[in-house]
Amino acid sequence: MAWQNNFLQKLIDYMHTDSTRKQIQEMIIDPLLNHVMNRVFPYIILTCVLFILLLIVILVTLGIIIIQIRSGSVAKLA
Repeated sequence: MAWQNNFLQKLIDYMHTDSTRKQIQEMIIDPLLNHVMNRVFPYIILTCVLFILLLIVILVTLGIIIIQIRSGSVAKLA
């Protein structure tokens, strides 16, 4: 058990060095994040466009309702 703890401690110490962190970030994390963002970005744009269209439809509907209420052409439910 002692050699395992010693090995793990050396591995942790090695991973905490700045040069190792920089290599991991440049060789693993950055390419992985770039790939994920390239795959997800079109869906983010599509979601934004659909949200804007939904907001426009809601505003137009609200405008039509307000115009009908002001002109008195809305049937009263009570």
